Amino acid sequence: MEGPTNSDVLWGKIHLAERRLFASTYLFWNHRDLPSLLPEFLLQAHCIMRNSITLMSVARDLALARPTADLVANTLAAYMEVHLEEERGHDQWLRDDIQTLGFKELEILHSQPCTAVVNLIGAQYFWMTHVHPVAVMGYLILMEGYAPLASQLEDIRIRSRVPATAFRCLLRHAEDDPSHLADLNHTLDCMELDAEQERAIGMCAFTAIDGLAAMFEELLQRCAPVEQGRELQHAGA
Repeated sequence: MEGPTNSDVLWGKIHLAERRLFASTYLFWNHRDLPSLLPEFLLQAHCIMRNSITLMSVARDLALARPTADLVANTLAAYMEVHLEEERGHDQWLRDDIQTLGFKELEILHSQPCTAVVNLIGAQYFWMTHVHPVAVMGYLILMEGYAPLASQLEDIRIRSRVPATAFRCLLRHAEDDPSHLADLNHTLDCMELDAEQERAIGMCAFTAIDGLAAMFEELLQRCAPVEQGRELQHAGA
């Protein structure tokens, strides 16, 4: 009897750690101030998307720089070439969408990532450079596997009352993500990973879960002073 595949092992780890992400996203998407929270979310999503493309380029270059006998690196580099082409220009799509909310392109490009996003992206570089570039597969699989579905985005659009033009890129990703996720899982299953590589992939997935959850929590905390002000107003009424 065959044992679990690499993707089976990874998803088993992800399911053990996903509760914090589910909790934070539920609170965020059901917040009563969702209309005011959504533009900031889109700005942070743009930061993640833009830096993810750079992250994949670095992973490919690190993999190409490894010895030719490193079959895992060879497989990773070949996959990254394809996936980079698939993702090319998507950050521009999202910038175009955000601009329909009144933001200028330079304003979007110069927007600062929140602390959680910096930690999220930075952690991936650590595991890629200090262990093996294949670690990025944990990050990519998590990000593709936990993106909102098209039906969820439509519900969010209706409740947030934000123009549909702000969701075009996210909807295209929702349509493409299942096939991208299948390709990622298949690529991971084709690799003969050693224990250190398997652990690094899992750690990248864990840091992605924590980083995304922390991002949503950070955005909610920014809303807290507004909520407190409302409570004081009601108390004094």
